[in-house]
Amino acid sequence: MIFDYTQVNWIIVAVFVPVFYLSFWLPFILKRLKFPGWFTRKSSHVAVNVSTALFSFWLTNLFDFVVTFFTLLAVVIITSYIPQIKMMTRVYEGNLREDEKSLFFTISTVLSIVTLWIVMFVFHDSKYIIMAAFLALAIGDGAGEMIGKPLGRIKYKVFVEKSLEGSIAVFVGIVVSIVISFAVYDLLTISNIWKIFVVALIGTGAEALTYVGLDNSTVPLSVAISLYLFMLI
Repeated sequence: MIFDYTQVNWIIVAVFVPVFYLSFWLPFILKRLKFPGWFTRKSSHVAVNVSTALFSFWLTNLFDFVVTFFTLLAVVIITSYIPQIKMMTRVYEGNLREDEKSLFFTISTVLSIVTLWIVMFVFHDSKYIIMAAFLALAIGDGAGEMIGKPLGRIKYKVFVEKSLEGSIAVFVGIVVSIVISFAVYDLLTISNIWKIFVVALIGTGAEALTYVGLDNSTVPLSVAISLYLFMLI
């Protein structure tokens, strides 16, 4: 993947800035439709990270990522000052957990953004890793709460209470995420099957052992780093 400011793909920028922006609106829309708070928050989480994975597939120039990121940031900031929209207020209202302080949400968000930049730049020549990392965060971490919250019965606690059913859903979701990425990039071979399950175990462990909110960084980083290392074998 190149880094060239003279070859910006404005089509990618024009498509994905609205896609990401609309993903931020999803919790507010679902809340208006009377969906439970945890579901509306997680829906945005899934939408943003699936969009990131798809974005990486079409990305051939890292500068397109930079332009897309700062254009989106500018749109969010500008629309936050429009009284009828107040975008940042809506983002906070739609994504804060019950009893979660806005400061911790801000820190978690900043760490998630830092993680995004690290994964994009460190693994820019291994796009299957970028796709797997953010699909793991969308599908794996997303499934953990979607299944664990309403169906979890066997509880355990490290930093926060989780359920065995939710952790199994995380594992299955990460396996599915890596399989999708490997299939897209023609890496789904017999010799790579064991790597998928081991990396999924590592990602599931990262999710289980991380304080709430910080798994948005630990899950994609653990999946990306372990996948990179195992693919060297």
